[in-house]
Amino acid sequence: MAIALNGYRNQVWALVDAKSFYCSCEQLFDPKLANKPVVVLSNNDGCCVAMTPEAKALGIKRGAPWFKIAHEAKRLGVHVRSSNYTLYADMSRRFIEELSQFSPHVEQYSIDEAFIRLDGFKLNELTEYGREMKATIERNIGLPVRVGIGATPTLAKLGNQAAKLYEQKVKGVIQIDSDHKRRWLLERTDVQSLWGVGAKTATRLQTTGISSALQLADSDPSDIKRLWNVGLARTVLELQGIACIDPGDIDDVKKQILSSRSFGVGISNFDDLKAALAFHCQRAGEKLRRQGSQANVVGVFLRTNRHKNTPQHNRSSAIPLACPSQDTYKFLDCALHQLAQIYRSGYEYQKVGVILDELSDAGNDAFQLDMFDTSALVESKRRDLMSISDTINTRYKNGLKPASVMSSTNWHMRQAFRSNRWTTRLDELQHAKC
Repeated sequence: MAIALNGYRNQVWALVDAKSFYCSCEQLFDPKLANKPVVVLSNNDGCCVAMTPEAKALGIKRGAPWFKIAHEAKRLGVHVRSSNYTLYADMSRRFIEELSQFSPHVEQYSIDEAFIRLDGFKLNELTEYGREMKATIERNIGLPVRVGIGATPTLAKLGNQAAKLYEQKVKGVIQIDSDHKRRWLLERTDVQSLWGVGAKTATRLQTTGISSALQLADSDPSDIKRLWNVGLARTVLELQGIACIDPGDIDDVKKQILSSRSFGVGISNFDDLKAALAFHCQRAGEKLRRQGSQANVVGVFLRTNRHKNTPQHNRSSAIPLACPSQDTYKFLDCALHQLAQIYRSGYEYQKVGVILDELSDAGNDAFQLDMFDTSALVESKRRDLMSISDTINTRYKNGLKPASVMSSTNWHMRQAFRSNRWTTRLDELQHAKC
C-alpha cells in the first residue's frame, strides 16, 4: 500500500451510501413500516427495484414482476410502494448537503452514494470520523448509511461493500487501514464484484486464472496494461493503494442521450403525446448540458405495445440540426415536427421518446453557421438562457418548463402505491396530531 508518513496519508477516500435508499425514504415518513418487509416498484409499478432485508428474507428478488408475486407478497404481509422520485431526489440532495459538512470535496456518484476526500486526518482517527458521519446523517435526516474508507476510491468502495456484508460486527463503518486488512478483504472478493470491472472483463480474467480481487491486485500493472487496457491497469494500482482514478472517470461521457418512459395506460390522443414528448425533451436537454455536450441530431420514436393483441404502429425519425445546440426549445420544435409526421390516429401508444445524437463537446464557443438558419446567430445567448433555466430548476423543482408539458397529465406513469411527496409539496405535508 501507499506509505503513510507520521500517521498521515496524502489521499484518503470514503464512500458513503444510504442503506436500501428508496425503502429507507418510505420508512422515514411512515414509521409503521420500520422493520417490516417493504418493496418499491419500478416505473408503472412493473418490477421490484428495491426491498428491505425483511423482504429479501421472504425470497423476493430484485427485478421480480409485481403482478406475478403480488398475491403471495400481500399474504406474507409485504408493504408495497410505487417509486416516488420527487421524494427520493430531495432526500438525495439533503444527504449530499449533510456530507458537505465533513469535507469540502464531495463527489456524488449516484442518487444514494457519494465519494468524499478525507485528506489530512490521522489514520487512527478516521474510523471514529466515519462513525460521526454516520450518526450525524441518521440524526439529521433519518437515513441509515454505511461508510467505507481507504487510500483509493476503489478501496473505499471495497470497504463500503464489506461494511454492508459485516454490518453487525463493524456497525456500518470499515476503514482499510492496514495491508493485512486489505489483502484479507481482497481474497474474499470475487473479481466481478470490483468497482469498474465489467462482467465480460471478469469472465475473461477468470479464464486466465484471475478469479479473486487479490489475484488481480498481485498482478503487474505493466503486464495488465499491455495485455488488457489502461483502465484495468489503473484498477490494479488502486487495489495496491495507489490512487489514480477519479470517481467521475468511471462513467464515460455519454455519446447519445435518450429520454423515454412507458405510459401507465395506452395513449391515443395527439396532445397527450405532445405533452409527454415535451417533458422528455426538457429532461434530455438538462442531461446534455450537465455533461457539457451539444447535439447535432434530434430523433423521435413512437411505439405501441407489442405484447398486446392490438393494431401495431412503431415509427422513428431523426433530423440533423443546422448547427449543434444545447437549446431545449430547439430540440422541442424539431421533435414535435417529427411527431406530427410519424403519428397516426387510431393506435394506442405505449411509449414516446427523444434521442439526442452525434454529441460533441460544447466547450468551443465557435458555431458552424448556416445561411438558411439564423438561430445560429443567437445560439450563445440561448445557452445563457438554458443555464439560467437549469439553475432555477435545480433550486426549485420544475420551476420552469415548456407550456406543452403542462397541457396534459394523462401520459404520466402509473403509481398506484405512491406515498406523498412529503418534502416538496405543500398540499402533501405530513399532519401532526397533538
